[in-house]
Amino acid sequence: MINNPDWQKPKTKPYLHQLSPECIEEIAIFMEGINTDEMDCDTCLIIQGILCNEIEDDELLGFAIDNMKKLLSYIAEGNLNIRIHRDIEGEMWFGVG
Repeated sequence: MINNPDWQKPKTKPYLHQLSPECIEEIAIFMEGINTDEMDCDTCLIIQGILCNEIEDDELLGFAIDNMKKLLSYIAEGNLNIRIHRDIEGEMWFGVG
């Protein structure tokens, strides 16, 4: 019988990237009046540029770009606390609060 309750807990903490309020505001101002279903390539490239200035980790940046529609839906809902999480297995998701 194992008596140590911490034996299965990973030593590596999950990675977290908090999007800055300035980044969220810049995207929100740019997206005002634009429907995400009708975005053109130029709009996507501008948002990618904003995200590139914000996120230094290539994997997290790729996740944000690949899931841009979900990210924009969080911003459109008025979420100001958007985070990108990555667990030790590499799975990524957005967290809002």
